[in-house]
Amino acid sequence: MNGWLTSASRWLRRPRTRGQALTELTLLMAALLLATMGIATFAPDMFAAYTIYVRGFYVVLGYPLG
Repeated sequence: MNGWLTSASRWLRRPRTRGQALTELTLLMAALLLATMGIATFAPDMFAAYTIYVRGFYVVLGYPLG
């Protein structure tokens, strides 16, 4: 392993107090929750934009959209 991976591995394996471990877990869970909410919020809009993009090709090629 190079120096960066060794230092990261050492940081992850360091001893923690119960409070620090709980805080780290809480922050990780909050970040995961926010990321999930962001995807759930914007996925329909992204899908709609993609659908419009694909339908544009259908119109240009003369295929029916139905």
